[in-house]
Amino acid sequence: MRLSLLSIASLTLLAVAGSSACAQVAEKLAPPTTFEECVAQSGKVMKSYPPRCVSEGGIIFVDQREELSAGKACKDLCGDGICQEIVCMAIGCPCAEGPTSCPKDCAK
Repeated sequence: MRLSLLSIASLTLLAVAGSSACAQVAEKLAPPTTFEECVAQSGKVMKSYPPRCVSEGGIIFVDQREELSAGKACKDLCGDGICQEIVCMAIGCPCAEGPTSCPKDCAK
């Protein structure tokens, strides 16, 4: 079987392109080491408290940000000039404020 110069050049280009594509895939598949990396790679976050992320490899990472580990699932916005009396009840929503809990924002 005889290969022409054009065929050899085409095969060489395919081999080079294929090896660089494999290198890019290998980079993307590096296992995550933190909750944030897991979310960025797989996006599979459990609806739990504290939030958990499942990596492609089945490893579970727990979100251990300071505000969550301190037992606060809501954002403390006291002092922002707005009285947050009615708030959502999900993780990351503002904490409910009132005249006693945040007199700076809710003084009547």
